[in-house]
Amino acid sequence: MPGAGRGTADIDDSGDDVLPRSIFVPSEDPRKEWRETVGTILSDKFMAFLSILLLPIILIPLFISLPAYTGFFDICDATIVIFFIVEYFSKLYLAKSRWDFFRSPWHIVDLIVVVLSILSYLPLVVLQGRGSTALLLRLLRLPRAIAVGGRTAGSRIKTNATETVSETKRAPTVIRQVGTDLTTEHERLTWDDVKAHLATKEPEWIDIHNINEEGVLKLSAMLSVPPRHFKIDRVDEVVPHIDFVQQMSFIFLQSGEIQYPERQEHFLRISRLGETIITWGPKIISTSPHGIDMFERTLTDIRAHRGEYSFTVSVLYGILDATLREYRALFSEMEYEISGIGRTPRSKLPKDFLRRMYDMNRQVARLLANLIHFKELLGVAISRRLPVEGFDDEAKEAFRRLQDETSYLNEIADEVVESIQTLIDIYINQSSFETNRILKILAVISALSIIPAVVTGLLGTNLLGQPYPLHIWELVLVLSITLSFIFYCFIKLGWLKA
Repeated sequence: MPGAGRGTADIDDSGDDVLPRSIFVPSEDPRKEWRETVGTILSDKFMAFLSILLLPIILIPLFISLPAYTGFFDICDATIVIFFIVEYFSKLYLAKSRWDFFRSPWHIVDLIVVVLSILSYLPLVVLQGRGSTALLLRLLRLPRAIAVGGRTAGSRIKTNATETVSETKRAPTVIRQVGTDLTTEHERLTWDDVKAHLATKEPEWIDIHNINEEGVLKLSAMLSVPPRHFKIDRVDEVVPHIDFVQQMSFIFLQSGEIQYPERQEHFLRISRLGETIITWGPKIISTSPHGIDMFERTLTDIRAHRGEYSFTVSVLYGILDATLREYRALFSEMEYEISGIGRTPRSKLPKDFLRRMYDMNRQVARLLANLIHFKELLGVAISRRLPVEGFDDEAKEAFRRLQDETSYLNEIADEVVESIQTLIDIYINQSSFETNRILKILAVISALSIIPAVVTGLLGTNLLGQPYPLHIWELVLVLSITLSFIFYCFIKLGWLKA
């Protein structure tokens, strides 16, 4: 099944330790987390605020004589300069590409301002430039406000430009047709060809993938069915079910694929790919807004059963059987992933493990709900409430086998959901156990430290000096014996077990 291949990600160079890629993605940028933390604290807005704050600190002493506050202004000035230095060099060190960061025009301005700020505090410059030189160096820090403000505006412009990227061009609609022989495929049909085919009484299968709203309007006009019955705007969200419209049956199915996280902030997703099967007399029309190749995944199997059932039953059975195989592949892949997670040492799990598992549980539970509705859909077909030409007892028995397979797959899906919940419970219990162990260790430390603290307090009040004077070595010996006994008691109680 596409997108559901098994895979793991190495967590070290040796390759001995591997983690399921459903919860672990190797970081292409190991400094990213630190860089984001520094960027959040020392953001452009914060540095711009410091730059603006620096203006009165530099300018006020130039125009107003305040000898009593000279030291205060110098301290504020030095503090802000330290922020500038820390911000520049920390972001330079944590940058994904230090060379690109260094040669950026705004960061070159930052470097110039930082260097001039450092020069103003060098002893040689201070001694030689008590007059105009020191003043000039301090004034050269003023462009910092303009530089940081411009850099902030530039980053906003860049972000807005990124957000206004033009949408990807939609793939063209492809229409294909196959007749009762199931061998001759007619590709690249036009809508006029579809209209001509629908005007006949011949059994045939017409597949339309990448259908858009315009195509739905054309097809609805040909079938004399209101466009809302196609549910093209939400076909990926509806659960598998059947709608009966006039003499037609609209069978809504869902396939999907596992999308593994490609970046650390991404989560595993089970995508929904909706498709609609329309049965109308001897004709079957399949539509999907996605590039689902119905012929490729079903036509070979349909040909294998062609002699057993009627044309319409063979095509519908092949489509439902292929959908069930995709469900089976999805749950098998999830079983493999969960098995790998269960074998993973707790120390290797990501920090957001619980959040990832809760999200995975939600994805699988949604897939399980779809499978239950798929089983109900098969029940409608078995009860012959679904008008399909040539649906006889043999076809009924074939659809019943599909329903039995769906029931078995339901049990597997329940086990997958239960396994995920078990992993969550184990992780929570282990976390609670480790927390309790830490609290026990803290309790032992507190209990052992209370006795020396009390004795020290009593010595401070001179209560132990009267009427029985004690020597230091005697006091140390008594305390050591007492603390050792208490420590021994905690060990026997199991408070310090690993």
